Amino acid sequence: MLGFCYAAHVFYCLKISMVTDVKRLRATSLLMLVSGAFLMLGGVVGFASLYTASKEYESAAGIVLDVQSKVEYRHRKRRYKNKMQISFPTLKYGEQRITCESYWPFRSKGDELTVWYHPDRPWENRLPGSESVLWGALVASGVICIYGGLAVRKKKN
Repeated sequence: MLGFCYAAHVFYCLKISMVTDVKRLRATSLLMLVSGAFLMLGGVVGFASLYTASKEYESAAGIVLDVQSKVEYRHRKRRYKNKMQISFPTLKYGEQRITCESYWPFRSKGDELTVWYHPDRPWENRLPGSESVLWGALVASGVICIYGGLAVRKKKN
């Protein structure tokens, strides 16, 4: 009788653990699907923003005049801040210079890149190459999360 009770208890515990595993898998797949959808949505909105900017902004070839790399220590970690100064010609205002943060580690002095600027307000500018990499990474991450969520959901069944 004791062996039967022990076997029943083991079976009951396995059944409960299987139920909690199914719940965990369901929660994990749902979390991955939702986060993937939000990542994809963020990337699509970013690309839509670039598309609308391409309609109203002028394009110019900018040249990197200077790249400054600065080391900051935050929370006992070393962080590198890269700032680059870019010069680009405008139709109305002549040669303009902007300073912005660079997230590309391999930018150097003399590099040529595309700058979009507003024709009436050249201080409103965008770097479509850098932004497209960011939005593309968001879309790719979203696709990977959605695929993972679907794979976990299929594994559950």
